[in-house]
Amino acid sequence: MNGNTLSGQEPTNSGAWVEYTSPDGRAYFYNRDTKVTTWEKPDELKTQQELDSVWKEYAKDGRPYWYNTRTKQSTWTRPDVPNQPIKPTEPHSSMDQNNVPRQAMRRERSRSRRSASRGPRSRQVPASTLEPRSRHEYKTPKEAEHAFNNMLKRHKVRGDWSWEKMLRAVVNDPDYRSLKTLSERKEAFQRYVSAAQETELEQRREEQRKQKADFFALLDTLPISEYTRFRKVKHLAGEHKAFCAVPEKERVELFDAYVDELLEKVSGERRHIRTQHVREATEYLGALPISSKWTDVKDRLLEKFGDQMMPILLADSEKRVPMDVLYFGVRDKDSVDPESGLCMLDLLDIYEHAMTDAERSESDRRKREKDKEFRQQRQARDAFRQLVNEHRAEFTPSSTWSEFYPQIKQHTAYTAMLGQPGSTPQELFWDTIEELSDEMYNERKQLESAMRSHNFHMHVDTVFAKVCEFAQSHCTIDAGHMEYIFEQLVIKCKRREEEEAERKQRHERRQLDAFKYALYDLRPELTSDSKWDTESARINKLAEYKAIDNEILCREVFDLVIERMKERTLRKRRDSGKRSRSPEAGAADKRTRHGVDKCEDRGSSDLEEGEMVS
Repeated sequence: MNGNTLSGQEPTNSGAWVEYTSPDGRAYFYNRDTKVTTWEKPDELKTQQELDSVWKEYAKDGRPYWYNTRTKQSTWTRPDVPNQPIKPTEPHSSMDQNNVPRQAMRRERSRSRRSASRGPRSRQVPASTLEPRSRHEYKTPKEAEHAFNNMLKRHKVRGDWSWEKMLRAVVNDPDYRSLKTLSERKEAFQRYVSAAQETELEQRREEQRKQKADFFALLDTLPISEYTRFRKVKHLAGEHKAFCAVPEKERVELFDAYVDELLEKVSGERRHIRTQHVREATEYLGALPISSKWTDVKDRLLEKFGDQMMPILLADSEKRVPMDVLYFGVRDKDSVDPESGLCMLDLLDIYEHAMTDAERSESDRRKREKDKEFRQQRQARDAFRQLVNEHRAEFTPSSTWSEFYPQIKQHTAYTAMLGQPGSTPQELFWDTIEELSDEMYNERKQLESAMRSHNFHMHVDTVFAKVCEFAQSHCTIDAGHMEYIFEQLVIKCKRREEEEAERKQRHERRQLDAFKYALYDLRPELTSDSKWDTESARINKLAEYKAIDNEILCREVFDLVIERMKERTLRKRRDSGKRSRSPEAGAADKRTRHGVDKCEDRGSSDLEEGEMVS
């Protein structure tokens, strides 16, 4: 850079570092030893107050912002640091830091050379730039910013201008320096540009709304239907002012929007007319019988609503009319829209809805009849249950239907139950008997528990009055049930005594069997010639004899045992006369007889186990 400034100002230096100023008024620094250029002020040139500060100013797209090196936070608002000059810098790009000043110098030299080679050119310069104006000092920052904004308006600065473009237009205006610092000017310029952009955007929107309204008004005068294409509209209105005012790319979009609105409007009118026709046809049919046929209903509908049906449009092949021309006639108030009429599918749909209503009505009628029949059946069952409950006092758990039937066979409550589905009279009777049986069973269990708790012993010969007295004082039992419960208790006592007697008999039979086997095991063994009187002395010593403690029964068992021995002896003698006399056969016969006799002597007897001695 050779130490020259772009704005013609003398550089300030401190050692190897030299400070320069760019054309837009920003300061940058150049090191003559290292040949390094930077936007950030080096520490050698900073004051002690600047070294102690934690805030640094940067710029992005011409708009300044501040960065805190301690908290790592950035802000668009200038921090309130008294007596501290903050220089704008551009961070994060070493290439820009080295190249921007050189590029700016090269652009300035090339611009000077072009100006010199071309010579002076006549250019219309605004009077405000030719007439020198004195700089005015403003009291408040608000007034200064207002003057700055008025200056921008005088130069017709728009919202799409950049900072550099604005600077070239207003740099010689005295009000440009109404704001003292560069950062304040850039902030004010950004606010002005934002407001200008919003204003311009709103103006464009208002202009587009007006263009759309004029364009739609133009389309309303043209023969357009929902089938019209844009090329026809362009042919019809290509020279119209409202058509040409809309940009080329927006015309098709507006035309499509207009057609969509038209189609929605026409479709709504068609739906309304068709709905009215359908309502009239539905009311004409009224309540159809469920047996109605489609052919008959169709003839009736065609005869009544033939003029409201959708016409079949036929056209000569040589004189074919475009659909948009054909449907444009529909927009006349006296014409009939062909698509708003009824078709055969509509008539079929009306018939289906009418038949659905007829089926629903028939189903509701049947349901009402079924509910009525069900209520009558329930009432008949309730009347019969009431009849059974009237005779409940006469019933016991052992009552039968054959006993109850003769009493109610002519009663209306019984005859009304005949032939109807559900529970029969006999089933309802048995339900009552079952409930009564459960009730009496629970009362009997309650009475038996009280008897066990109070040591009341029930016997077969216990009188009924005594049991009733005990039940009244210790239980809550229906007096009408006491007779049946007493009978059940007596039956239970008898059964218990019979079981006890049978148990004693079984015990006696087991004792007699044990005594019989003891006689067979007696040593020396008994013979067929043994007598009770001679053997009684050692028989009386047997434990089985002592357990019976009945000499008569023991003697009867003894006599039976001796009788069986005599029969066995006779049988052996008869069998020995029939056998062979050979030595081998005799020996085998002897061994066999010995084994059989031993078995028979031990356990065989005509007095079988469990046999009572008569």
